[in-house]
Amino acid sequence: MNTYKITFQRENGTTGTDRFVAATEAQARRDFRECYRHENYTITSAEMVVDNAPATKEQERKALAKIRKIVEELGPGSYIGTAFEGCFEIAESNIENDFACSMKQRWEAIEKECKAVALERDDAQNAAIAAQNELEQKCQELAECQKHLISSTDLFAIHELISLEISNLKKDAETAAANIVEYASNPDSPEFKQAVNAHRKSISDKTFYCEIEKRIEMFQIYPFAKFMIHLINC
Repeated sequence: MNTYKITFQRENGTTGTDRFVAATEAQARRDFRECYRHENYTITSAEMVVDNAPATKEQERKALAKIRKIVEELGPGSYIGTAFEGCFEIAESNIENDFACSMKQRWEAIEKECKAVALERDDAQNAAIAAQNELEQKCQELAECQKHLISSTDLFAIHELISLEISNLKKDAETAAANIVEYASNPDSPEFKQAVNAHRKSISDKTFYCEIEKRIEMFQIYPFAKFMIHLINC
């Protein structure tokens, strides 16, 4: 389309100008005559002042109506009509809303969105696979840790052994105490010193094993605490 400047002289001798957007000068003159059909005038000149000018909205509407009519005359199911499906609605929206959108652009935008969604899906799948692998690894580690847990049977056996050791240490302490009394009349003798050292060691060892016995009893009372402590130490 081009913009034409038309200069004209009225019947009373005054002059004026107006501009019309048209494909050709002849069309611009026809549009001028249609616009000024109620006046008496003489066109004195017509010149193109802008080439490649955008068409007006009204011109676009008329052109779209003509194209739509041509396609409709081809009948339902025509090849051209099928290719133009949805295009007329986009053209109307472009005209009314000053858009520059095409069916191709919409298709490309949807295709781009689909690719983005596909990438997000792939990322989610990869993340799920990584999480599953990590879960399986943790399960293997947990199973390995569980192999090293002390069972209730083990705890009972250890408790029995320690109880026996405590009982023996009590006897050793009693024996050492008796020896201290026996050799108390000669505190510088090797027998007295050995009895004192034996008594002290028996008492110290007995205290040590009693503490262990208490901890084992706590493990037996609170098995979950036992599990968690061993899990942490794995």
